[in-house]
Amino acid sequence: MKKITTGCSVKLAEKIFLYKRVWFFFLFFMLAAVCFAQSGISLAAEIQSLERAASQPGITPEQKYEVYVKLANLRQLSGDIEGAARNWLDAAGAIPNQIDVESLLNCAYCLVAMGEWDRAAAALEPLLNISPRARFLDISIKAINTNDLTALGLIVDHPDYSQMKTEILFMLWKLSDGVAAERWRQRLIAEFPQTPEGRVAAGQTASTIVRPSPFWFFLGGLDSLLMVAGESLPAQTESQIAATTTLRLQTGIFSREANAQIQVTALRQAGFSPSVEQRMVNGAQMWAVTVSSGADQNRTISELRAAGFESFPLR
Repeated sequence: MKKITTGCSVKLAEKIFLYKRVWFFFLFFMLAAVCFAQSGISLAAEIQSLERAASQPGITPEQKYEVYVKLANLRQLSGDIEGAARNWLDAAGAIPNQIDVESLLNCAYCLVAMGEWDRAAAALEPLLNISPRARFLDISIKAINTNDLTALGLIVDHPDYSQMKTEILFMLWKLSDGVAAERWRQRLIAEFPQTPEGRVAAGQTASTIVRPSPFWFFLGGLDSLLMVAGESLPAQTESQIAATTTLRLQTGIFSREANAQIQVTALRQAGFSPSVEQRMVNGAQMWAVTVSSGADQNRTISELRAAGFESFPLR
């Protein structure tokens, strides 16, 4: 756990944080899918159980921190990004006189994914003096809001931001126009051809939509920055969803239908038969991508994972 404490340096934790971030989310989604598939416990029931645990008398700050982290992860998995942001913020301040850097960054990323720029900037403020990633995200927010890319361009080759260079180039490409946009795109392809951002820039979208970075793309956020849309599928109505008795495996949930269709296209190319379901999450319309579990749920989950898609069961 990364934290800010009086008289305590966070430099070592900052160095390993970027490596931990990618694997943390990958392993969480993989383990969560297996856990829920084998136990039959619903996400909603597990979330309710953790909420009760967080309010238990006598719970230590460290235990409360762990509960809030689990809640935040489960809410992300369920598509409740607003709830995840709230729980990440709870986790960030769960231990008195400490700020957990990783939790606060995750809170900011969730807020960015929802387009809550001002709230994200406020969450980042305590981290700006200690975290290059927080500064990068803050600069990106300002660039999106003002369309002024000067500060973003100044950090692209700065050594403090070397681990974020692919993301910076991606942002510069997507926020630029004309010749400038093409220059950034070509540089991204030339310097980082095997990264998710480089593959998107080269048009290899189908192989990069499952676990791309930056983190907000995983959540389906910053939809206006994504450029490839798949074919259109009619979303199911609530009555159609309610009438469905076959167990379904959810592989993603998105705030824009076009992004759901991108995943649908990739799933079809991998040999699956996905569908799109329209849902309301915290008053916002979302599009969930699902695949029928078939006769053998665990086998289908394994086949999806082998093709690069994490999933969890819905009833």
